[in-house]
Amino acid sequence: MRRLLAVLILLAGLLPAAAQDLPQWESTTVNDFAGLLTPEDADALDAALSDLRDETGVEGTVVTLTDRARHGGADGLEAFATRLFNHWGVGDAQRNNGFMLLVLTNDREARIELGRGYQNDADIIAQDITRGTLLPAFRDGRMSQGIRNGTQDIITHIVLPTTRGEAVRRPDEPLAPKIIGFGIWAAIMALIGRHVWRRNRCPQCGKRDFTTSRSPHREELPEGGYRVSSDDVTRTCRHCGWSDTRQRTNRNSIWYGADGTRIRSERNSRSGPGGGGSSGFSGGSSRGGGASGRW
Repeated sequence: MRRLLAVLILLAGLLPAAAQDLPQWESTTVNDFAGLLTPEDADALDAALSDLRDETGVEGTVVTLTDRARHGGADGLEAFATRLFNHWGVGDAQRNNGFMLLVLTNDREARIELGRGYQNDADIIAQDITRGTLLPAFRDGRMSQGIRNGTQDIITHIVLPTTRGEAVRRPDEPLAPKIIGFGIWAAIMALIGRHVWRRNRCPQCGKRDFTTSRSPHREELPEGGYRVSSDDVTRTCRHCGWSDTRQRTNRNSIWYGADGTRIRSERNSRSGPGGGGSSGFSGGSSRGGGASGRW
C-alpha cells in the first residue's frame, strides 16, 4: 500500500511538470516554432485565420514544432495535441468550435485537432484532408504549401459549413458539394482580398505605394534608463506623405541602462499568457476529435 501511495504521489507531481513543458503561444493564428513556413505563406495564413475569426468568431491556429518529446509529449501524438489545445484554450468557450493544425517535423507527424463542438462527421473530413492534402505534400518536402493548403481545406470543408448550419462535406464528393466548396473558397479569398485592399490603399489619396519603418518604442524609467516592450510601426504613402504609426507589442520586454546597456529581458505580461500581440484565445476545449497522420 505504501509503495502504491508513493507511486501515486510521484505521478501527481509529474502532472504540473508536463503542463509546464508545453510551449506558450506567440500568436493566436500562426506559431511556426519549427520555421517551416515561407514568409508569404505565413502572412497568407495569418490573414485568412484573422479574417475567419473576425467574420465568424471561429479561432484556428497553426502550430509547428520540431518534436513533442521535449514538450512532455511522450504519451503520444493524440494526447499531446489535445493537451496543448486545451492548455491554450483554442476556440470559443461556449461553442468550442476552434481548431488546431499541429505539425511535428522531426517526428514526421501531423494532427488536426478539433474543438468538442464538432460532430463525429468532422473527424472523417479531417482524416480526408490529412491523407489527401497534408501527407502527400509533406512526403514531397512541400511543408509550407501543405500547411497552407491543409489549413484552407479545414476552413472550407469543416469550419464554414458548420458555422452555416450545414453538414460537413468530404472534399471528393460530386458536383453540388464542389460548387458549394468553390463558393466558400471564393468568399474566403474575397475576405482576404478586401483585407489586403484596405490595408494597402492610402486613405488620403487612394494610392497603393507605401514604405514601412519600424523602431523601438522607448519608455523612459524614473530611475534612469528605459524599457522597450513594443515597436512603433509606421506606414507612409510615397505619393501624398500620409502616415500612420501603430504600436506592435513584442514578445519580451527589455530593460536598458542610462548608457544604453541591456540589463535584462522578461516575457511581456501585456501581450497575454503566451506572448505575441494578440489578446489571446477564448477558452475553448477539445474532446480529442480530429485526425492524425505520419509520413
